[in-house]
Amino acid sequence: MFAGKTEHMIARLRSEQGRGRRVRAFKHAIDDRYAADYLVTHPGDRFEATRVRNADAILAHAEQVDVIAIDEGHFFKLPLVAVVQTLLERGLIVLVAGITNDAWGRPFDPMPQLIALADEEVLCQAPCRVCGQPSPYTQRMTAVSTEFMVGGAGEYEPRCAAHFEPLPGQPETR
Repeated sequence: MFAGKTEHMIARLRSEQGRGRRVRAFKHAIDDRYAADYLVTHPGDRFEATRVRNADAILAHAEQVDVIAIDEGHFFKLPLVAVVQTLLERGLIVLVAGITNDAWGRPFDPMPQLIALADEEVLCQAPCRVCGQPSPYTQRMTAVSTEFMVGGAGEYEPRCAAHFEPLPGQPETR
């Protein structure tokens, strides 16, 4: 959240294109912020993306490409792990961006499992909105209304461990 994950992903995709590689970006169908068919950064940079409803749909669109990018990987849940493994077995470069901790402070599946598969991990953390320290947590600022709530500045803000307050009550099931 506001850490530059999508900016980093778009820059990497453009770099891979500059090397002559064929790239394709994906985003979850529930993510319709800014523009439905693009990865879009908060400052407004954009890169064409295919919206899919689940992780398996990525495989159907992964032909004749060298690099696959998946934004907001946490929306795809644990089935994304098997899809990424399949793509890696095909020899593709796979980039996944996502939030590592949920609004209760728990590891946000499938991100820990994907990190375990990774050749490289790039950790992007925004400054805490309270004190400016690196913020590994996402503070939900509005009531829980759905399993996954796509939001922006009004719904979430980055928080450090000292200023993060887990949501009260039972965590959502995944």
